[in-house]
Amino acid sequence: MEMNNRGQMILLFAAAVVVIILSLSYIYAQNIIAGIESSRTMLAFPKEELRNLIEIRDSRNINSEAQEQLKVLCAKNGWVCYVSINKVEFKNAEVDFCDGDGC
Repeated sequence: MEMNNRGQMILLFAAAVVVIILSLSYIYAQNIIAGIESSRTMLAFPKEELRNLIEIRDSRNINSEAQEQLKVLCAKNGWVCYVSINKVEFKNAEVDFCDGDGC
């Protein structure tokens, strides 16, 4: 008596396809989580603002009026900024940065 193995092969290939689809879904979900976390990190760290503050310090044209305007602009974004001839300070909820003398 010869058995028909055709149904068993269909079930075996269907199980393999299900395992492959589940693996790809898991990898895709992990990529989404990693992307969300990296985008949060990029949004939280203000590298451009820090570069701008360092450029202001390096220009050596900072006076008390400019310092006050800078403090007001930073405060509108919820930051604390201080720039002097030899020091740059930047603080927000996630970042505390100080560069220069007396840090």
